[in-house]
Amino acid sequence: MKNLPMPRTLPLTTGCNQLINWGISFYMPGTFARAIAADSGWSSPAIYSGLTLAMLVMAALSPFVAKLLAWMGGQRVVMIGSLLISASCVLMANAHSLVAWYAAWMVTGIGMRLSLYDALFAALVNLYGQQARRTISRVTLAGGLASVVFWPLGEALLTVMSWRSALLIYALFGLLSAALVFSLPNQTRPAVKQPAPPAGGRNGWLYAAFIALITFVSNGTSTHLPEFIASVGLPVTIGMLWGIGQTGARFLEVVAGAGLTPLRLTLLTALAMPVCFLLGLSSTFFLWSAAGFVLGYGAINGLVTIVKATLPLQLFAPEEYARRTGVLLIPAQLMAAASPLAYAWLNRAFGTIGAMWLSWGLTLVIAGLAVAIVKGQASRATEMYPTVSTTPSLRGHTKKAARSKQGRYIKMVFCVCR
Repeated sequence: MKNLPMPRTLPLTTGCNQLINWGISFYMPGTFARAIAADSGWSSPAIYSGLTLAMLVMAALSPFVAKLLAWMGGQRVVMIGSLLISASCVLMANAHSLVAWYAAWMVTGIGMRLSLYDALFAALVNLYGQQARRTISRVTLAGGLASVVFWPLGEALLTVMSWRSALLIYALFGLLSAALVFSLPNQTRPAVKQPAPPAGGRNGWLYAAFIALITFVSNGTSTHLPEFIASVGLPVTIGMLWGIGQTGARFLEVVAGAGLTPLRLTLLTALAMPVCFLLGLSSTFFLWSAAGFVLGYGAINGLVTIVKATLPLQLFAPEEYARRTGVLLIPAQLMAAASPLAYAWLNRAFGTIGAMWLSWGLTLVIAGLAVAIVKGQASRATEMYPTVSTTPSLRGHTKKAARSKQGRYIKMVFCVCR
C-alpha cells in the first residue's frame, strides 16, 4: 500500500497529544496521591495499585491493537483512547470507594493502550512506513516533557481546588488531546497474515526479552529514584537531572538524524547502561557520581523509548509493525506493572546499593541481547543476499551487486560495534 504524504504539523499535534495523555494518566498519581490519601483515607500503596492495574489491562489488550488499527484506522483508535482517559478522570473524581477507583483505572488502562506511544507509533508506521522514524523521535521529545509540565500544573491546581476538581480540569485537557489528533489521517491497512521468516522470528523474541528487561530496570529505578538520592545524602531536587537528561538525549537523537540508525542507537544505549550503573555504585565513594548517575540514566531512559519504537522498523517490514509489537511488547508491559513493587522489595531486603548491584547484573544481560540482535541482523542480511550463480553474461553483475549490498550492511554493523 502506498504511504501517504505526512502533514507538516503532525509531529507537533501528536507530540502535544502524547504530552497531555501521559500527564493526565501515568504521571497523575505522582502529584495527586498525597491529597487523595489525606481526603479519602486510602493508603498510598492502594492508590498506586490503580496504576498497576491499568498496566495489566494494557498488557491484556496489547494483542488486539493491531486488529483495531487495521479495522478502524489510527486516528479513531488514538482519539478513542484519549477520550477514555478523559472519561476516566471524571470517574476518578467521583470515586468514593476503592472499587470505584480501580474501575476508573481499568478504563484508564484501556485508554492508555489505545492512545499512548505504542499505539500511536504503530499507527504512524502503518501510514508512513520508514518515514515515520523521524516523527516518532520528535513525538517522544514532546511526550518526555509530560512530567515537567503536569507535575507543577497539578501542584498549582491543588493549591486552589480539591483533587476531585483538579481531575475534572484534567478531563478537559483530555478532550483537547483528542481534538489534536484530527490531523492524523485515518487510512486503514489490511492486517498481514503471512508467517515471519525464521531469522525475523528469532530477532523478534530477542527484541521482546531486550525491551522487557530494560523496562523492568528503567521503571523500577525511576520509581524509587528519590530513595537512592536520599540514601547518598543529596537533596531530592537532584532528581531534576533525570528529566534534563531524558529530554536532552532525545533532542540530540533528533539532531543526529538518519546517521544514528536504530541498530546503532540500540547498541549505544545498551552498552551505556552497565557503565552508568557503575557510576551510581561508585557514589558511596564519590558524591558527584550520584548526580552523574541520575543525569546519565535519565538520558538512557529517554533513548529507551525511541529504541523500543524504532528498532522494530529495522527488524520487520512496516506492514508487520503493529501486529509484531502488539504481541512482543506484552512482557515489557507486565514488567512495567511488576517493577515498582519488585524494586520496593529489593530496596527493603538489600538496600538501595544492593538493588543497584542487581540492576547492574541485568544491564550486562541487556547489553548481550543487544549484541545478539545486531549479529542476527547481519546474518539475516547475508541470507538475503547470497552469492548467486546464473548465466555467464549476468553472473559477474549479480555477484557484484550482491557483494555491494552485503558490504554496505556489514560496514554499517562494524560501525555500530566500533
